[in-house]
Amino acid sequence: MRRLLFVLLIVQAFANLFWLSPAAHSGQVAIPWLMLRGKTLFGDIWEQHAPGSSLLAAAAQSILPLDPALVARLLNALLVALLTVLVYWLARRLCSEAAGLAAGLVFAWWAPVYGNVLLYFDTLLALCGLAGLCLYFSRSQLSPRRLLMIGICMGAATLFKQHAWLAVALAGVWLLGAGWRGVLIYLLGALLLPLLQWIALAAAGLWEPYLYWNWTFNLSGLMDGVPLDGDFLRKLLLGDLLVLPFTLLAWRHERRWLLLPLMWLAGLSTIYPRVGEIHAMAQLPFAAVMSGIALMKLYCSMREPRSWDVPRLTLAGLALGIGIGWLWTGAVSWLPTELGAGATLGYDEFRPLAADLKTRAQPNDTLFILPQADSTPQLHPLSGLGPPGTWIKGWRWYFRPPHVLPQLQREWGETPPDWVIVFPELLPAGAPGIYELLDIVEREYKLVFSADDIYWHGRADVYGREP
Repeated sequence: MRRLLFVLLIVQAFANLFWLSPAAHSGQVAIPWLMLRGKTLFGDIWEQHAPGSSLLAAAAQSILPLDPALVARLLNALLVALLTVLVYWLARRLCSEAAGLAAGLVFAWWAPVYGNVLLYFDTLLALCGLAGLCLYFSRSQLSPRRLLMIGICMGAATLFKQHAWLAVALAGVWLLGAGWRGVLIYLLGALLLPLLQWIALAAAGLWEPYLYWNWTFNLSGLMDGVPLDGDFLRKLLLGDLLVLPFTLLAWRHERRWLLLPLMWLAGLSTIYPRVGEIHAMAQLPFAAVMSGIALMKLYCSMREPRSWDVPRLTLAGLALGIGIGWLWTGAVSWLPTELGAGATLGYDEFRPLAADLKTRAQPNDTLFILPQADSTPQLHPLSGLGPPGTWIKGWRWYFRPPHVLPQLQREWGETPPDWVIVFPELLPAGAPGIYELLDIVEREYKLVFSADDIYWHGRADVYGREP
């Protein structure tokens, strides 16, 4: 079984490095690149996400002299491998070697379906939460040291995404069975890393902007939500069909296992308020562990087809239907895109545009992009040009706080960017605030060149500042 796990990890590594085509997100590529060139997170970079993944990527970029997207790809491959090993270990610990391998296979099959963004916040949250569960189930008795380590793992998850505080709270309630002393030790561990983060931010004079962008802004309702659509619901229902059978099994035979569906629910909360496949990565490892165990229990009860009665025949039919759904949904993720196998979406399609800009720009020139989306900021590291002042995303909700546009307009008046790249097809996503910046471009800049039909982004117009 362990040899099969090793083969699975090799296949995963090859697929994540050379075949699959996940997207690069600005938080793990462009923002770390800007941080290493003097921009400060929450100071010059107004970012609503928790800082953990950007700090991790910045540290990796500073160590590895490689293309920023390749660094993110390498870290993501390592992240997926670690999750696979932990999923295997936990299912094996709770049930059997076969259940561990089944759980690892379930995770490996569904990870490309949901994990379509490199090194994303939700995937890192899942790693920390799953590590905490592995510690919890590693022994039958909870020692103070293990409670502290569980708390540290759960607290680490909050550095990557704010939703992790729900998992911290639910685990704390669950641990009430260990007594108040145990809960206090757990909470001490859970608060350790967040407290260190807050102290560092306060010492750097960044506490107020961190508090605003990480919490006040996110809880203000200014950001648009994304509703649940049928395609995503189909994938979620298919991938999580075995969670309920596992929960019923745990309720009947092993109540301690119920911590798994509890953490699964906490991970599922990350799909709100912007429903999307990548946000389902937070729950996938827990669903995979439960699915692996449920599959092995089902297999053990149905090993003799000749003795199947009507209920077992019904289960066999359902299992066949589920299997076909799993194969179809997962297989689509392995099809190459127009950019070819192994491409990094949200990055590689900008290479020709960035190369053309580099031939025209001076070494100390600055660049602003309208809109700064999740992908277009990759033009900063690709071109080697940073923004002149504050960097902020260009979605419409980022312009809604009353202080954002006035500061950008003031900075453009004092130190205007030398170059502005405009994606006309994406501008409505930043309306109406983005058009005030576009007015400045139309008055004070001239069109230098255009790039047509950039994959997923349409035309790009590159403007240079008039003398």
